[in-house]
Amino acid sequence: MAGGEQVSSASPEEVRDLHAAAREDWARLAQALADPGLVAGVDAAGQAVLAALAAGNKLLVCGNGGSAAMAAHLAAEFAGRCVLDREPLPALSLAESSTAITAIGNDYGFELVFARGVRAHGRPGDVLIAMSTSGTSSNILTALDTARASGLVTIALTGSGGGHLAAHADHALLVPSDYTPRIQEVHLMWAHAWCEAVDTVWARS
Repeated sequence: MAGGEQVSSASPEEVRDLHAAAREDWARLAQALADPGLVAGVDAAGQAVLAALAAGNKLLVCGNGGSAAMAAHLAAEFAGRCVLDREPLPALSLAESSTAITAIGNDYGFELVFARGVRAHGRPGDVLIAMSTSGTSSNILTALDTARASGLVTIALTGSGGGHLAAHADHALLVPSDYTPRIQEVHLMWAHAWCEAVDTVWARS
């Protein structure tokens, strides 16, 4: 801190209360996530991922900030494995290369950093998973529109305020929350479920 200021540490009570609040959030979310319409949407998106990979297509993933970290993690799970040993599957995070992000952002604008990646790597039949907790990130919306125009299957993951994203994606999945940490945690849970399903199918084939 400037001027040598000290930041007081959180008290044990504050840590306990925040942990309790997170558990309560998840208890409420668990009920909301069981909504039949949402369950059907998540399952349909997972089936689209399975079908694309089974047909020899690839998976592209993108997001900003924490969602970029999850995009890299998800791509690694498919190229490597999640829980079961299997053959590697083609998956790429469009947010992984700082060189590509900064070059495209500098030359064409930040709005196109993922759209250019879609045009470079995406082919008809591939899948784009795009994550935006707000649903308003212009580079995510542009990437989804570019992917749909290029014949990719598009899956958008967002929060309760991102409902307009549905117009830009084949599968738009909204976490019933407006709190960024919970939204990102649910996105990761859904993605892990899809990857576990892929592991199971490929491991027994």
